Amino acid sequence: LYKTAFLALIHATLCYTSPLTSLGPFSGPTAPTHTPLLAHVYGIANLLMGAIRAQAACDVGNKAVYDLALGTYVAVLWLLGSECVVWGTGRWAAAVVPGVVGFVGVGWMGVRRV
Repeated sequence: LYKTAFLALIHATLCYTSPLTSLGPFSGPTAPTHTPLLAHVYGIANLLMGAIRAQAACDVGNKAVYDLALGTYVAVLWLLGSECVVWGTGRWAAAVVPGVVGFVGVGWMGVRRV
C-alpha cells in the first residue's frame, strides 16, 4: 500500500508539472483534446487515491479505510476498462501496467481483508 500510495502521489504531481504528458494513456481513437484542466482533474483523483492508500497502510486494522483503499484499486480497473472498452479513449498498451497494479491490489487486499 505504501508503494502504490507513493506512486499515486508522484503521478498526481506529474499531472500538474507536465499535464499533457500525463494524459498519454488516454490517447485512444476517440480521446478528447488533452487540456491542462483534464490533467489536473486526473491528478486530483490520483492524489485522493494515494491519500486513501497511505491512510490504509498506516491503519491496516481499520476495516472501513481498508475497504475504501480496496475500492481505489477497483476504481482504477473500472476507469481503465471503461476508457479502453466502452469509450475508446484509452490505449491498451498504456493500460497494461496500471491494470496489473489494479488486479494485484484487488487480489492481495481481497485475500488479506481484515
